[in-house]
Amino acid sequence: MKKLFLVILAGLALYGQALACTSAIVTAQRSSEGAPILWKHRDSGAKCNTRVEYVTSSGYAYTAIVPNTKAWNKSVLAGINEKAFGIFNTATHDLPKATQEEYDAVQLTKTGGFASLMSQALKKCATVDEFEELLKNTKRKNGFNTNYGVGDATGAVAYFEVWDLGYKRYNVNDMSEGYDIRANFSHAATGKKGASVRRYNVVKRQMKAHNGNFSPQDFMAYSRSYNSVKYGNILASEKTYVCSNHSVARATSVSAIAMVCDGKNPRMLVVNGHPVPGLALPVYVNAGKEIPKCLNGEKMRVLGNDFQGVAYKKLGKKKYQLNKEVASAVLKVKQPVVEMPKAMPENIKKFNARLDKMYNKHEKKVRKVINRYSAQ
Repeated sequence: MKKLFLVILAGLALYGQALACTSAIVTAQRSSEGAPILWKHRDSGAKCNTRVEYVTSSGYAYTAIVPNTKAWNKSVLAGINEKAFGIFNTATHDLPKATQEEYDAVQLTKTGGFASLMSQALKKCATVDEFEELLKNTKRKNGFNTNYGVGDATGAVAYFEVWDLGYKRYNVNDMSEGYDIRANFSHAATGKKGASVRRYNVVKRQMKAHNGNFSPQDFMAYSRSYNSVKYGNILASEKTYVCSNHSVARATSVSAIAMVCDGKNPRMLVVNGHPVPGLALPVYVNAGKEIPKCLNGEKMRVLGNDFQGVAYKKLGKKKYQLNKEVASAVLKVKQPVVEMPKAMPENIKKFNARLDKMYNKHEKKVRKVINRYSAQ
């Protein structure tokens, strides 16, 4: 009975990690890397408890953000494999739901939840078209609703709005802007878009105003931004900011990842923890288990959790009051310049050791700010 309770609790925790996200996809033509970029800013109802993991099993090897548990059961929150196929998801609502009779009548291989399907895709798929075939040949759980963002080394990029027995594909290369955006609603849905349309709109405005191609660092800047359509720069406003849905950086932000679908060198910039105090560091799939220690240990995610505890005050369900003074002070800490070479460094151990040293210096500066406000 106790074991069953722990399994249910773990499932609920994983569901909570996907309650809200902001994302964008950029084509190779609009990318500074000459390859598609997939960006996901993760939000969760729980504090960050994830790690970056290199996974080898049956199928393609991949690197991904996963739950920081021994029994994580190959549940993926975002990742990219050795063939440069990348995938993430954002939670959504109001997509079609099959009746029980319709659902039972479909005889297909049944898959699990959103995270389990991403793990399967990373192991089995090298292209966006192969991912579509996977969707055609799997039966998601009844009531399944999510948006998937995918890209590959051929330059194909797409959003798939997916429900239990169907999906709708949106090819980003068909869009004149060269990019597409999703938060926590689907264009195929028939109901209200919900509060996440505010984050969708602020990212849309920022991307529309951007000159030239987009870099992974540009998206990490979005993840650390308190800009909003309604309030402008929230940190510059004299008003008390309460609602937590107007900016990308939020009380519930727990990580950010920008994946580059480069066939020669699939890679990512990733922050494992709240992006405002954290530091985005490069990870190379071809490096295998050689990953910066601060992305797998507790340091970065604990720093993010501590920042959340000082910078935000919970007022009620889904409502937080932002301490703008704390957020402003942390953002004023000058971040070191972190480069992500297109070719993986020959001495990856030395490269990662330098990144860890860089992060440790950054953390000390941010920790001083957090501690100063914690003592007040």
